[in-house]
Amino acid sequence: MENSGSGKWNVDLYLERIGMERPEKPDLAYLNRLVEHHLIHIPFEALDLYMRRAGISQDLDVLFEKVVMNKRGGYCFELNKLFQHLLKSLGYDTYPCVCRVQRGEEASRGITHRGNIVYLEGSRFYCDVGFGTPICRGAVKLAPGIRQRIGTDVLWFEPYRQHWFDLFRQPQDLVNEDGSVTKGEPKRELRVCIAEAEEHDYEVFNAVTSGPEAVFRQKLMLARLTEDGILTINEQTFSRVEGNRKIHRQLKDEAELWQVVKDEFGIVI
Repeated sequence: MENSGSGKWNVDLYLERIGMERPEKPDLAYLNRLVEHHLIHIPFEALDLYMRRAGISQDLDVLFEKVVMNKRGGYCFELNKLFQHLLKSLGYDTYPCVCRVQRGEEASRGITHRGNIVYLEGSRFYCDVGFGTPICRGAVKLAPGIRQRIGTDVLWFEPYRQHWFDLFRQPQDLVNEDGSVTKGEPKRELRVCIAEAEEHDYEVFNAVTSGPEAVFRQKLMLARLTEDGILTINEQTFSRVEGNRKIHRQLKDEAELWQVVKDEFGIVI
């Protein structure tokens, strides 16, 4: 799948975009590095929706030009689609999966997220480079009850019902600017379906998620991993986590906002 049926698809340009080289073999160690580098170099963003531009394309050429050539970011239906094609091009056995964004809730929410399943070394691994606040700095083994420390977080899956698994995350404790501590409490983040869906299913989910009432059209959200933390913008608040310390900054106006988007997320609109 070197060109993925796409005229613009180029594996080496994609890898250059995220600071990686081709692997000697497609193993778990390389997969973990690939996920982390992707999250560090390509931010989560839905600026086209927030700025009332056209909807989000699912055409691979359009996505490649936007994210790789024009050095933009994207959201799950863009980034995880591109990433799945990259994984296939590198020799991984992978397929996309539908997810429900639970955000701590137990009752099932609607399907609004696309992730990736990689079958490797006799096991399934969940890989996600397009979640609003990155929760998986590497691949998470789909083994119920097995807690895995990835970066500063502990992640694990628990079975929900046939073909569905809940992804839990317990983040580290964070020290705020005033010296108070935000305890890292375990939370159900996603409900992941391991049954494979068709590509046209994601076109429908993408159309709904990017539609006129979409949260991304109402609220500004960006996120990018760093080597030792994470950067986020939520409306007019810019946050930075470095190690176990978190700082906030209110952005006073549009000029300061777009300067931070350029300087910290590498995006020029």
